Amino acid sequence: MSIRQNIIALRSKYNLTQLELAKIAGVSRGAVSQWEGGFSEPRMGAIQRIADHFGITKSSIIEDGGMSLVSPSGMVDMPLYGSIAAGTPIDMMEADGTCPVPAGVAEAHPGAFLLRVEGDSMDRVLPNGCYAVVAPCKEVEHDGKPYAVCVNGYAATIKRVRRLAHGFMLVPDSTDPTYRPKTYDYNDDGTEEITVIGEVVYYVLPLDWEF
Repeated sequence: MSIRQNIIALRSKYNLTQLELAKIAGVSRGAVSQWEGGFSEPRMGAIQRIADHFGITKSSIIEDGGMSLVSPSGMVDMPLYGSIAAGTPIDMMEADGTCPVPAGVAEAHPGAFLLRVEGDSMDRVLPNGCYAVVAPCKEVEHDGKPYAVCVNGYAATIKRVRRLAHGFMLVPDSTDPTYRPKTYDYNDDGTEEITVIGEVVYYVLPLDWEF
């Protein structure tokens, strides 16, 4: 198959829209349409992003017959431990089950697990209903990146976390401008304690995802 056919096959295999694949590749939906129509071919950077996302080789996209290399072995099951709010914090709830993620993601983040995102305060980077891949850690190592945190030991949320001299700021990343950052300054009496669960490093869509 040609690159055009490989891309069509890949999108069909994972039941993606052109817009979804465009977001993965870092291009416009029109660019994906051009690729599939045979009017242009993706640049190597876009091919690399697609390959990294699905845990496949670049050759499986570029070479004739390449999509035959895309198999379930490129995905591994990751445990789904519960739900987590990306809006108003809610109690974490345990939930059994697994969801496939690219093998490369699992290998890069040993011990990572999935948490379901509920809410739209992070919808620029984490759509409501997706599964966030959380790499466990106890400290905010990358200031401003999305983290799963516990608020006061029992409620959990995902936000971009900024370190302060004596606390943290939880910053939403939403298309809804009514969401506002919230500061937790331990110098203020009664401030709720923030406990870091882990850094959000990736996300996947559930198998029953609907638009």
